[in-house]
Amino acid sequence: MDSIRHLAAALGVAVIVLLGWGAAQASAQGTPVGSAQNAIGTLLVVRSDGIEDRLQGKGSLPLYEGDVLRTEASSQALIQFREGVQVALNESTAFRILSRWEKTRGITRIIRLERGEVWVTTGEGPKQLEVETPVATAIVEGTEFNLKVQEDGQSVLTVIQGVVQFGTAFGTCPIRTGTMSSGVRGKRCTRPAETQVQPAIAWKQALTQ
Repeated sequence: MDSIRHLAAALGVAVIVLLGWGAAQASAQGTPVGSAQNAIGTLLVVRSDGIEDRLQGKGSLPLYEGDVLRTEASSQALIQFREGVQVALNESTAFRILSRWEKTRGITRIIRLERGEVWVTTGEGPKQLEVETPVATAIVEGTEFNLKVQEDGQSVLTVIQGVVQFGTAFGTCPIRTGTMSSGVRGKRCTRPAETQVQPAIAWKQALTQ
């Protein structure tokens, strides 16, 4: 009988430990910062603990700080942050969701774009958002733009509406509606050049209809 009681007690402790571990994991994930809402093909989300989730078609997959989002060839996706910012991922795109807190400004949402192409609209009102690429950073508050990272890291920014502060380690310049600029390693961004913006964002139409 004693051995049975000891076994039962040990099992009880094991169950409590497992429940506590699960609660700690859920707590560590925290509050969602947004959700994935639509995917053409497959959107892969890699959590900070290594667990993978996928979205195919329309849905509502929660996204958290530290998540890495990836699309492969022939896949695209649309996500929305709690602040109302929408981001579309073109095929072969990968980025990590981060943030920065400052006493005077509060939270700035950060998209660390490793490769590929994104379309971003901040919606109504000022928003604090930065998109980082391997060679440049786009700092926005209220705007719509497209940003593409080429294989060599060169980053091409096209501003559809508003103003984006686009900078490298060598300086920052404002890029305005209807213009584009490139950021390359070891140089300032190029001077803004007028461009037709619609061809730059034609790829995301099926996602946002």
